[in-house]
Amino acid sequence: MSIGLLILVIVAAVVILVLFNLFNKNSPNCVDKEHFKNEWQDVIIMSKDEKTVAMSVVQADKLLDEALKCLGYSGSTMAERLVAAKKKLTDRDGVWQAHKMRNNIVHESKYKPTKKVVVPTLKAYSRALKDLGAI
Repeated sequence: MSIGLLILVIVAAVVILVLFNLFNKNSPNCVDKEHFKNEWQDVIIMSKDEKTVAMSVVQADKLLDEALKCLGYSGSTMAERLVAAKKKLTDRDGVWQAHKMRNNIVHESKYKPTKKVVVPTLKAYSRALKDLGAI
């Protein structure tokens, strides 16, 4: 094998590795599943008490945003990161509705969702976290 061919093979291998890393940027390498599962259990516990049910939605939203950031989805807001991740999310409409509920909770002081309304919201967050490989 000539030196020129050997150099060509090495350069080709380096290029392939660089391209592979670029295209796998959104792989769940940085996601600590144990962390996300523990945090999700806290969300579920909060959702069972009428006093903290609204806060469970806020916490679920924070957890999803943390996963999006960790996986490298770009955007300066969660909405922008959700748009960037739309191909990964199987229930995009559910996640958007859930995020809107979170915004209502945070920005409208009189808005108090019931446990019954929160259940499908948390299911949407759970599905999104599963889609991303976080839980």
